[in-house]
Amino acid sequence: MIEAMQHLSFIHEPHNIFATLLITVTFVPAYCGVIDHSYAERHRTPAPDFLHTPSNVTFHRGELAVLRCSVYNLGTKYVVWRRTDSSFPLTSGTMVVVADDRLQIGHVQYKNQWDLMIKNVQPEDAGIYECQVASKDKTVRRLVQLTVIADPEADIPEIKISEEQYVERGESIVLQCNATGEYYPPDEMDWFRNGQKVDSNMGSGIKILKQFSISKRTFSSNLRIDRAKMDDGGTYVCRTSSMQIASTKVHVLNAETYNRKRGTLKNGDETSDQISALHSAGYTVSSTYYFITLTMLTFWLSSI
Repeated sequence: MIEAMQHLSFIHEPHNIFATLLITVTFVPAYCGVIDHSYAERHRTPAPDFLHTPSNVTFHRGELAVLRCSVYNLGTKYVVWRRTDSSFPLTSGTMVVVADDRLQIGHVQYKNQWDLMIKNVQPEDAGIYECQVASKDKTVRRLVQLTVIADPEADIPEIKISEEQYVERGESIVLQCNATGEYYPPDEMDWFRNGQKVDSNMGSGIKILKQFSISKRTFSSNLRIDRAKMDDGGTYVCRTSSMQIASTKVHVLNAETYNRKRGTLKNGDETSDQISALHSAGYTVSSTYYFITLTMLTFWLSSI
């Protein structure tokens, strides 16, 4: 086309000049349009699409329900969750836009997942949910059916702690606290002594071990103090994140004082106390007659 135009440029007749202008007006825009369309095709942004995820999920009442949604080629757009029986969205991006603190979006930056998570799911949460890419095209969406099974009976939440303890100074204090949730285990459990929070401290010999079971809805915590000091005695409280509370008392005893009170002194200490009692009563004890004196001592103490 360009060569034709160049050829025509050498013809000076008026009608040929008009023909040249006509060709320029007609073909040049069309040629540029072809170039623009080809460039747009090569640089067109792929449309968002969904990866395969379950479209039907079932959970028991009280469990953490997770509705999966994975979108690739999202670009600058964002994902919206809503119930199909309501036009108002539940979430927008990672933000929850309704007054329900049980809802959360499970998303890792630069990942495809935009999962809707419902904590402590209830039967009224059952229904059809829609994961939609916010755009003019309302058909870019995926439906997920949520079924919630309501168990006929639920266990009553409870919490138990070790019984009252008596330990000697230098011995170990070991306390255990077990809590059961109604539908799921407590999220956390803390320990307190005389109103002050107790944390693990390897330097002080304080160790706290925690474990939980989702299937059994239990949370357990063990508190261990390796070498008890006198100020380790007091009232111990374990408290769960759901405000279940249990308490017990720990008595730390001075070993010598305690042994005198309960009569468990060693033989040498017992003999020394008996001889002191004889001296206070006016008796003289010699090494020659030690065994005879000891016998008389025993008889005399028993008669007091």
